[in-house]
Amino acid sequence: MANSVSVLALAIATIFLTYGGSVNGCVVNIQNNCPFQVTGCSQTQTQDIAQYNLAAGGSAAVDLGGACSWPAAVVYASVTGQCAVSGQPAAATDRNLANLAEFTIGANGQDTYDLSNVNAYTIGLAINPSNSGCTSISCTIGDISGFCQPPNQLVTQPSSSQSCINTDGTNGLGPTDGTRQFKDACPTSYSYNFDDLTSTFTCATGTDYTVVFCP
Repeated sequence: MANSVSVLALAIATIFLTYGGSVNGCVVNIQNNCPFQVTGCSQTQTQDIAQYNLAAGGSAAVDLGGACSWPAAVVYASVTGQCAVSGQPAAATDRNLANLAEFTIGANGQDTYDLSNVNAYTIGLAINPSNSGCTSISCTIGDISGFCQPPNQLVTQPSSSQSCINTDGTNGLGPTDGTRQFKDACPTSYSYNFDDLTSTFTCATGTDYTVVFCP
């Protein structure tokens, strides 16, 4: 009987490894569903910025291992094609021009996650937890040029990448005409710094997540 149990456990572990999962969970997959390459970036309080050059349909995985901890982490798309400032790997080039997938994983057995347009919006984003009891969230704004009206500001890069800057998002005030543009478009995403009530989600630590560009 003991040998049968051991064989079964080995088979289960093999299935997880074959399909790119983790026996203990705590993997954040970054998936590019866009029909073009995306420069994905991730950053936490405790590590340098990581860059993932994802071809259309490509993906990368951040395996948090047994520690299952990812404090104050963000995933976003770079509009300049370079995540970190040259020579300063902890300094972001264009995080303030992007919408963010935000995580705090492993805090007292509970993860917190959200999508944020507090700085800006540049690309469709989704967070899909592997735990079916947790909420998947998504934000896609199809026509950035048409969406981005004053007081918000449209910024276009030489590469033609566009960002709509949320001019009131970080000012610490309540909802404004500018932040309401973002909230109306994406009701479950942060539109300003204290937009917690409808924008923060939790799940048990040990869950895997997929961050999707162009969901």
